[in-house]
Amino acid sequence: ESNQMKKLIFAGLCLSLSTLACAGAKESLVGKRLVLDLPDVECAGLSFSKNGKDAAMYAEMGQCQDPLPLRVKWLDDKTFILIEKVRTNNISPPRTYLYRVKSYQKNGVELTDISTGWGDHKDTTISYYFK
Repeated sequence: ESNQMKKLIFAGLCLSLSTLACAGAKESLVGKRLVLDLPDVECAGLSFSKNGKDAAMYAEMGQCQDPLPLRVKWLDDKTFILIEKVRTNNISPPRTYLYRVKSYQKNGVELTDISTGWGDHKDTTISYYFK
């Protein structure tokens, strides 16, 4: 097989698979606003800045206008930590949220929220749509 044929086959695979396989999860989330895919939810979710380093978390009540500022640290192409930016007191560490991209489609994404808190909580998969 020629190199050109291999490139053509790869390009065809990229078109037939989800964006995740070709662009990568990190690149696919940069600059996106994710809203929880639940009834009556209009703003709760996450947003990722275009610089790839900053994010924000939105709650449905009150925080639509005042989101929690976070920084993003990618551990690999599918796994990232969101870290609270604003120090709330002198003794507590920043809140952190650990996620793994489970699947990605053109209109939304499924993230697995990996439990990092106290207790024996199970990891949960959360669906978001792009706004």
